Amino acid sequence: MELSTKTQIARATLSALTLVVSLLFIGVLVLVLCAGLQINPFRETTTSFLVAVFAGLIGVASVLVLLNVATNVSLIADARTAELKIEPRPGLLKLWSAVFLGVAVLLVVLIFGGTYISKERYLGVVRSQADEVLQQNNGLLEEVSHLLASGKAQDYKRISEICAFLKNQRSGLPELTFVYSGKFHDKLALYSVSGYFYGDVEKGTYTPAYFACTRNLDCDYLTRFFSGEKADILQKYTIRDDQFYIYLPFTGKEARYVLLFDRRNSYGKIGS
Repeated sequence: MELSTKTQIARATLSALTLVVSLLFIGVLVLVLCAGLQINPFRETTTSFLVAVFAGLIGVASVLVLLNVATNVSLIADARTAELKIEPRPGLLKLWSAVFLGVAVLLVVLIFGGTYISKERYLGVVRSQADEVLQQNNGLLEEVSHLLASGKAQDYKRISEICAFLKNQRSGLPELTFVYSGKFHDKLALYSVSGYFYGDVEKGTYTPAYFACTRNLDCDYLTRFFSGEKADILQKYTIRDDQFYIYLPFTGKEARYVLLFDRRNSYGKIGS
């Protein structure tokens, strides 16, 4: 390797090491604050990302130290052999940088492409299992329609039992929630029933749980469906984590509702 290239590597690694060490100091500060105060203001995916970045920075710093030491030792050895005036020629270093950047881009494409394909494949498996379970239990779905139209406390308990039963028919199915509509001061209200019943059947009391939707996404979808329009299956997922939603509309003889299969995760409120 030419002396000019070694010189550029030594200078570049020293500059990069300074930057990486500065970022590590910031990461240590955040880590000490979170651990000392026993708080985690970040969501699960953001936390995992920050931990991965912190670990990656430690690895990069170690590599930079070794590379800088190696190049400086090599420069000292070459300087002792012959005293030369070194004028950097960036040609070879630029070539190495281009190769490294190309490999990095290729790895990023492979990671995101593989993640996208895996998500699509997994979502397809969940959809097929959900469709299979629903086809085999059409009678229970009609029973839910009848129970929603009745609206008694014991009926909601039965709906909760049906929800838990359907969800546990396949090991790969995520959480299942029944979403139905009602009226609140002549306005459309969305409610939900999950596999856990919150009420007192003996006293005949049951307080419906509201369903919080997302504007310009499932809110509009659910509003159209419960207004009487025909709706197709709606599904949404994110690339960065395991969060996804599958809305399966069902129009029964007495009431219509939506079966929501979803999986979500979160810690704090910062990040995603």
